[in-house]
Amino acid sequence: MLIPHRYLRLFVDTAGLSHFEECTLPLGTRSFAPPTTPLEASDFIPATGFVVVRFATDWSGPWHPSPYRQWFFMLAGSLTITAGNGTERTLCAGDVILLDDMGTKGHLTRVNGGQQVMAVGVRVPATE
Repeated sequence: MLIPHRYLRLFVDTAGLSHFEECTLPLGTRSFAPPTTPLEASDFIPATGFVVVRFATDWSGPWHPSPYRQWFFMLAGSLTITAGNGTERTLCAGDVILLDDMGTKGHLTRVNGGQQVMAVGVRVPATE
């Protein structure tokens, strides 16, 4: 049985403007770490490295694209991201976003709530 895990994607349209879209990553019941009980897990996704990022309590950035295509996993704190089309999404610990807006005006990012943010970015190959 496949179980959809929700994530957010920030992508660029043909006019070069970034937008959000809701996506799902299918998780299937698998023998992930034998001999343990099966777990719900996705297929393996190729990755080329990861980075741990700490945002200071008052951090905000100007318009910028993602430096590379990456999954961004929120560990602690809260960020608000504004897409090029003006829509905003708030990400909190446990949220996941696929940043796919390289080579464009990109997006805005700001820390919320006066607390630092900790996240992990996992670099993945660009799609064709």
